[in-house]
Amino acid sequence: MEIAILLTFCIALFASLFAGVPLLYALLFGLLLFAGYGVRFRGCGETLKMCWNGIKTTRGILLLFVLLGLLTSMWRAAGTIPVIVSYAVELIHPSSFILLTFVLNSAMSLLTGTALGTAATMGVICATIGRSIGMDSTADSAWIGGAVLAGVYFGNRISPISSMALLTAGITKTDIYQNIRGMVRTTWLPFLLSCVVYFVAGMKGGAASAANAVAVPNVAELFAKDFSLSLWTLIPAGVIIALSIARVRTSLVLLWSSISAFILALVIENQGVMELLKALVFGYKTSVPEIAKMVNGGGLLSMVNVFLIVVIAGCYGGIFKGTPLLNPLKSKIEKLSQKTNPFVATLACACITSCVVCNQTLTIILTNQMSENLGAKNQALNLYDTAVTVIALVPWSVATVIVLNAVQAPNSAVLCACFLYLVPVCRVIFNRQSK
Repeated sequence: MEIAILLTFCIALFASLFAGVPLLYALLFGLLLFAGYGVRFRGCGETLKMCWNGIKTTRGILLLFVLLGLLTSMWRAAGTIPVIVSYAVELIHPSSFILLTFVLNSAMSLLTGTALGTAATMGVICATIGRSIGMDSTADSAWIGGAVLAGVYFGNRISPISSMALLTAGITKTDIYQNIRGMVRTTWLPFLLSCVVYFVAGMKGGAASAANAVAVPNVAELFAKDFSLSLWTLIPAGVIIALSIARVRTSLVLLWSSISAFILALVIENQGVMELLKALVFGYKTSVPEIAKMVNGGGLLSMVNVFLIVVIAGCYGGIFKGTPLLNPLKSKIEKLSQKTNPFVATLACACITSCVVCNQTLTIILTNQMSENLGAKNQALNLYDTAVTVIALVPWSVATVIVLNAVQAPNSAVLCACFLYLVPVCRVIFNRQSK
């Protein structure tokens, strides 16, 4: 019976994906399906209690999502993101273009904590410049897309203000800063190896690109139509860095950075109070069409979708803990763990889950549910190096489709997202921490 219910849920997820139906509808169907099983197994009252207990475990991360919505809108309104992007793109050179695309997107996502936001700004700009300098073949587009994809999910995994990094810390009840220290140890080698690969790939196409180059669009000039591009607008980013180094509580880091950005938007960018209050809710919207795709967004409403997904996933977690619904899958994962080690079992679980649910939030939560009792020494690190990462390698997942569409890259770009492969591969090969 349990297998039949899980298969029905998987079919519903795939049907919603191919039919273009919002994922939330499939998740609500899954909630009804699992709740029905819970009622049959434990009764209505107990099932509601299980759902509520599951939601309670997500309260901390839900608050952080609210603060992230405020932060992302204020960083746009204050001109922080346009300034970072404008100065960063000046570093780009044809021979090292692919390497710099990876490094710049990694740095941007590390600073902002958002993969999709980075793809819409730095990713789009890098892809546009790549086409402008003659790197417009299918192979070039794949390498650029792969570098962007790997870069935007670099920070999505390790940034102290990443919603997915915070979610993973929340569900494993661990400290985000301690998790980051652990991730640094499993990140430096994959990062360096990725840089070598991208440098070699860029050198091969650099000369031809330079020969075919046309005028590179002046990004700073475009942003200057709506922003002052003052260096003062980097203060919110400095607040993030300084308070994170000081290990201030994440909610306060997000709040103080948002407040500083709000003040700068008033003083430097001459935004009105009512405009900013509206942006806090609905997201920032520029009056300049040419830069709309790069700066529009953020706000509380931008977090509604992931907020609801986490709430529903919390209900799933409560039901899964209170019933034997996942026991058949858990037993197989436990057997694999005994034959190999907890990390390999968690990786296999994450790969299967990400291919089925096609959503990063749900992949992280379900992988944790099915692997939390494997006896891993560092369950959070195992999730960061598997579930948080491998979802971006699934061509039909939301995490991948949005990024590749934004930069107009082919699906083959996932084959060039070196860093995302190398993180779990290096863990398996150098398995001192693969426990």
